[in-house]
Amino acid sequence: MSNITNWKKYMSCLLLCLSLILPLSGWSHSSRSFPAPITDTGFYFDTVVNLTLYDTVDQELTGECFSLMADYETMLSRTREGSDIWNVNHSNGQPTEVSAETAALIETALKYCELSDGVFDITIAPVMDLWDFHETKAPSLPEEAMLKEALSHVNYKKVLLEGTTVTLADPKAAIDLGGIAKGYIADQLKEFLLSKGVSSGLIDLGGNILTIGEKPDGQSWRIGIRKPFGETAADIIAIAIVDDQSMVTSGTYERYFEKDGILYHHILNPENGYPADTGLQSVSILSSSSADGDALSTVCFLLGKERGMELIESLDGIEAMFVTEGQHIYQTSGFPRDLP
Repeated sequence: MSNITNWKKYMSCLLLCLSLILPLSGWSHSSRSFPAPITDTGFYFDTVVNLTLYDTVDQELTGECFSLMADYETMLSRTREGSDIWNVNHSNGQPTEVSAETAALIETALKYCELSDGVFDITIAPVMDLWDFHETKAPSLPEEAMLKEALSHVNYKKVLLEGTTVTLADPKAAIDLGGIAKGYIADQLKEFLLSKGVSSGLIDLGGNILTIGEKPDGQSWRIGIRKPFGETAADIIAIAIVDDQSMVTSGTYERYFEKDGILYHHILNPENGYPADTGLQSVSILSSSSADGDALSTVCFLLGKERGMELIESLDGIEAMFVTEGQHIYQTSGFPRDLP
């Protein structure tokens, strides 16, 4: 791939990263003095990632975080040959040993499949392969016969997990952990940084925001939530007040194309294989665990506003904000929102 192509890909992912959730900069200074923040940017998981650490002078920490990201990408990517997920998907239904972390993440993902009655399904991979949301010149829809065949292999109950052994009861099934992996990795990065004494920072994995503690002056983080299809990446619809928590948004404006006046986005309905039509443009989840927020943002988008609100209200310590196609905002009872 040429340097120009790499640069275009980097810039497009940077814009995507900015389009999801925007950490709002600036804080009022007290009498305390703070070291200059350490900031670093990398490219992992097909997106731009940003790290900001406020209370450390250890310049090597961000590099260690990037090394961890590379390890997780090697472990969890379904497109990287030799990864745990690649090995499972190419096992032809044979039992496959994976790492303890991969097994734990699959177990968590399957719980969300069960919680959502299969609306969230990690075996959606065969259907995802039929869609190309990166093609902008001549986007096309999957052929119905191919879509029907792919859908016949979507069933999370065919994923059998025993300890660290994964078996696909349907040899043509395939796992994709894209709906939860970035959140899980963000959680692991936070644990690593906490172990190194970092108590104030911001982890941004392509729009999956995870805050560490409070801002250096003791104030809460203010996280801007992008206005769907806004004119610029800085056009926000709401501000979330966040303390030592995760904020994850899933939306129709992340990856999409238009054909014959119809918008096709990347959040697919596992029942028919087409982009989910639930009357929503985005769902933002506030939670202590970014893995939970990652999965629930997709689950709630697929469930729609009413069922999604009902689900979140039944869960302790988790809040949500929904933006409808008319750009009306609905939020759960404890969502800490401010005006932009």
